[in-house]
Amino acid sequence: MDIVVKFGGSLLFDNGNIDTQRVDAACGVIRGLYDSGHNIGIVVGGGYAARMYIKGLGTDSFPEASKDNVAVMATRLNAMLFISRLADICYPYPPTSYTALVKSLATGKIVVCGGMQPGQSTNAVATLVCEAMGAKTLINATNVDYIYDKDPQKHPDATPYKRLTYGELKDIIASCGAGAGQYEMFDLVAANNIERSSITLHFVDGKDPENISRVLSGCDVGTVVNP
Repeated sequence: MDIVVKFGGSLLFDNGNIDTQRVDAACGVIRGLYDSGHNIGIVVGGGYAARMYIKGLGTDSFPEASKDNVAVMATRLNAMLFISRLADICYPYPPTSYTALVKSLATGKIVVCGGMQPGQSTNAVATLVCEAMGAKTLINATNVDYIYDKDPQKHPDATPYKRLTYGELKDIIASCGAGAGQYEMFDLVAANNIERSSITLHFVDGKDPENISRVLSGCDVGTVVNP
């Protein structure tokens, strides 16, 4: 089965330090899926590292697109955490463009991506990896257990959803907004991409990497988005 797993950058850090134990656990799950015959693509977000660099670059004189580009570089550093642990079955570097992605996938190895260009989210990258692979399953592992109508870490009354259509997902994205610091569980470009290619999105709590295997075993985990 062809699958893509998106790891939110928030999963990789604990109080500003790389959570190597969680990275090791996630890579153990990926290795097990690969050994059982799954064809896997991985995309890793920026998380704390990207935010730290954006903050350090300042807010006045440095162009926003340049800040975005530095954040993309941070996602590629995060991708190397996975590549280092899967080196024997993994392409050695994160692709930096769609053309490079297609070439790396042709090797038959696991490909781990960060971001590719300024203004493009790693969620959008994950949908492009799905399309390049022909994968119809995208597992988004993040730091919450479901898609909510608003940020559950800020709003205790946030409502979780176990099933959503593409249209319902896009309505939630529109209602939450996309400004800095707002609740961005998935962006509109990524949502449009999964709809156009009929990709099923599973949104799960990645703090327990075994949830990835549970999805593929048919367990009722997290939020499912499909037609």
